[in-house]
Amino acid sequence: MSTARARQPRLSIEVRREQVLDAALELIVEDGYAATTMEAIARRVDIAKPVVYNAYPDRGALLTALLERQESRAMQMLAEAMPPRSTAADPTEAMLAWAHRLATAVREDPATWRLMLLPADGTPAVVREHVDEGRAFVLAQARALLDEIFAGRDLDLDLAANGVVATAEQLGRLLIADPEAYTPDRIMAFVRQALRLLTA
Repeated sequence: MSTARARQPRLSIEVRREQVLDAALELIVEDGYAATTMEAIARRVDIAKPVVYNAYPDRGALLTALLERQESRAMQMLAEAMPPRSTAADPTEAMLAWAHRLATAVREDPATWRLMLLPADGTPAVVREHVDEGRAFVLAQARALLDEIFAGRDLDLDLAANGVVATAEQLGRLLIADPEAYTPDRIMAFVRQALRLLTA
């Protein structure tokens, strides 16, 4: 054991788990899931590998815990993007507010959304399952808004909601991949133009 490690203060298991999860997220974003081993995580946190195993018994448990934490954060952002509102509120304005909050959330926490929108090579099945759960939540939000915006019109709401979510996911990927070129303001200008065309 190195001197640096020997001098580290003893941390609670809860704090250590957060450190380990933070390091795992950094490694996934930088190098993908294949590079995110227990040894690599230990090196990133500068702790002995047994300390990582003390926090999580194996890589599967660690990845599951990371996904649950990031999904919880993402779901909170999604829920806040669609707050309770009056039935008298303009549904088009609600859609714009929803899109703006989502764009801002992606810009403020790209690492969380990268897991959902830009899965790295070798993404485990458990990750895809979590992404599918998140997508179902967003689909329900989008469908409810579209039902109000196009009330009384002959529109396949399921296909429309899927189209909106697919577009939103692609815009989110652009926000993450090239944040200088694709800013929330640019995204919102496009969303406003698209809604004007669709509701004309």
